[in-house]
Amino acid sequence: MENKALQIQHHSKMIRYGSLLQRFYFKPTFLGVEHLNADRPAMYVGNHTIYGVFDTPILIDYLYTEHKIKIVSLGDHIHFKIPYWKDMVHKMGAIEGLREYARDAMQQGYSILVFPGGGREVVKRKGEEYQLIWKERYGFLKLAQEFDYDIAPFVAVGGDEVFDLALDANYLLEKKWFKKLLTVPKIGKILRHGDVLPSIPKNIIPKRVPFYFKFLPRQSISNIKTEQDLIEFRDQLQQTIYENIASTQLIRDRQS
Repeated sequence: MENKALQIQHHSKMIRYGSLLQRFYFKPTFLGVEHLNADRPAMYVGNHTIYGVFDTPILIDYLYTEHKIKIVSLGDHIHFKIPYWKDMVHKMGAIEGLREYARDAMQQGYSILVFPGGGREVVKRKGEEYQLIWKERYGFLKLAQEFDYDIAPFVAVGGDEVFDLALDANYLLEKKWFKKLLTVPKIGKILRHGDVLPSIPKNIIPKRVPFYFKFLPRQSISNIKTEQDLIEFRDQLQQTIYENIASTQLIRDRQS
């Protein structure tokens, strides 16, 4: 049987070139780098910005290239259903967001980049800038516990400001005819009953907003024993990320 871990295909040049345009255009600034540690793998958890194509390549390149952190990103399933694109995504250091693939990576000592908001968080609607749409998920924390990984929180600022939205996905989701369309099994499955329906931006070219990434102190969850305590940790983690999004915005605004 083929070892699923072989799907991890870091290609250093692809990782570097894949973030080149974003790094040039958004001029990212990195804060809290003293909290990075290449010697011990961790689960990096943070907010996903709109469309998800600007923040992830920068993060992977910075951690992998600049800090030699062996890391893979858990990607949405849709990326791995598109010919050619899926090959590039693999080479950029991503694996499909399946628990068994994550386990394979962690068994090999890879750090994991996780966006608990997943596909829904990247298709933000009007008024959802910098919102964490994690729903009730905490399986990523159970996985971290299983491998005794610390949680390494981070925040990304800038990405949710590059587009003004013209057509909000909520507009379609409120229409009776569209609700009926979602009842068609294949369409409903593809669009996840409207959960991953993207809004349409007014501007094709993203605004040139300076990006800021902030890495926070690692947090151990090895002593958490009950599911309720794990849920409370998740809620506290969300609050920490929200607070640091706000403080990082202030830092960016002062420096702009």
